[in-house]
Order: sequence, then structure tokens, then C-alpha cells
Amino acid sequence: MPLYPPESTSNHGKGPSKNWKKDTKPDDPVFEDARIDDLVIVITGPTGAGKSTCINRYCGSEIMGVNHGLESCTRHIGVTTIQLPEDHRVWPNRRLVLVDTPGFNDTDQAEYETFRRISIWLAQSYNIGTKVTGLVYLHAIGQTRMTASALLSYDVFHSICGQNAVSRVVMATSQWDTVALPIGEYRENELRTGWWKKIMDQGAHYQRIEEPLRDIPGIIEHLLEKHAVSIQIQEELVDMDKRVAETEAGKKLTVSLEKMLGSPSAMHLSQGKPQ
Repeated sequence: MPLYPPESTSNHGKGPSKNWKKDTKPDDPVFEDARIDDLVIVITGPTGAGKSTCINRYCGSEIMGVNHGLESCTRHIGVTTIQLPEDHRVWPNRRLVLVDTPGFNDTDQAEYETFRRISIWLAQSYNIGTKVTGLVYLHAIGQTRMTASALLSYDVFHSICGQNAVSRVVMATSQWDTVALPIGEYRENELRTGWWKKIMDQGAHYQRIEEPLRDIPGIIEHLLEKHAVSIQIQEELVDMDKRVAETEAGKKLTVSLEKMLGSPSAMHLSQGKPQ
């Protein structure tokens, strides 16, 4: 099978996908040299959770820009490719692709635009045959409130993945050095048994990132033990020929944004009620 196959024609026999392409924009990033045997791991989560830092720590250099303030540093999709060593125990000499995504609480673009960019990138790569090996969802344990945008980020992420891909998901907490251990453990338990309970019950893996140089490679290696799959947003856009807004994640985003307009913006993690 060639590394660069023609566009997929798997959308139930209707020919090449077209509808999702109507949602593309001229400045959308394109993974031009995507290969069908790429090992793609997508890093997601709210702004400030440490997505770019995660990739930098894994690579051992400042590949992705990092902003320590309130503004998002990742406004577009960022792609880092790494050649795995020839003695890698699972995928010798294969290419690992780490995808850095903007957060849904991005300071420079609306939530729907962030969702559209992520969806289109995933559709474009899947359209030539590249699937997803794993997804990482990062949450900063130092966050004292579960903001509406953080809840939105998780809900949309869950719908992007779909139940069949949950076994390829790692839910991770970062920035443990910013909180006292008992407080962090209390918040961690609330996330795992409350906010994240559904995805955890469906088979997602959990990882605490306390020692980044140890724990981040551990997450990547865990995901590399899995075979690549198509995730729900890819199947809906390419195979089912939907527009971005017609997907389950798109519809959930629309409903959630409408609710956010009339609801308090944050909930205490320790209380789970509006403040």
C-alpha cells in the first residue's frame, strides 16, 4: 500500500467526501506529508493545561511555544514529527506525530472556530487514510474552579472521540507542583469519580503527571501499544459526509454555548455548584 494514497472513498459508496470541505478556510493548516502509517497522538485540553509543554518535555527541546500568562500560545494546530528509534519495542523506525491543539477557552478565537479547526485537521488526515493512535486530554490540577469553558472542552472532546475510541484516550492531570498533595488528590478524586466518570467508566486511562520527564513518555508509550483507529468526528465528516456543525460534537457545542450564555461561568471543584 502506498504511503500517500488517493482520497478516501469510504463514505458508504457515495464517492469522495465533499460536505466537510465546505467548512474549510484558506488559512487552515494542512498536514501535507501525512502518511497512512503515521502514529498520530492528539494532545488536547483547556488553555493553560500544558499541552505545548507536554510536547516539549517529550521531545527534550522547546519545539512548541509556551505562554505562562492567561493568553493562549497555540492558536492553530501544531504538528511535531519524531522518528522512533530502530530498537523501539513496538514501532521501530516508525514516525510519531504529536498534534498540539488550541484550547476551547482560547483568548483569540471563538469556541466554534477552535472546534472547526481541530475537526477539519482530523478530517483531512483521515481522508487520505491516516487514523489516530491516541488522544491525551490535559487538565491543570491547580485549577480551583471547573469553569464553563473547561466543562465545554471535556464534553466536546468526549464527542470527538466517540465510545469506540475511548480505549485510546488518556485523561491526565498536570502541574502537580502548583498544589499541596492533599488538595491535588482531593481534586483528582472529584475529576475521576465526578466530572470524568463517564469516559473513565467507558475505558479511558488516567495518568497523574507528577514527574514530567518520566510520566509524559509513559503516557506516549502506553498509547503506542494501541493500534490506530478512526475516531467519531472523522467517521462523521468523511464516512458519513456531514458538515462540521452536523456532527455530534458540533451539536453538543452549539447547545453548550447556548447554556453558557445564561449560566454562571465557574463551579468550585470541591462543591460542584455554581459560585
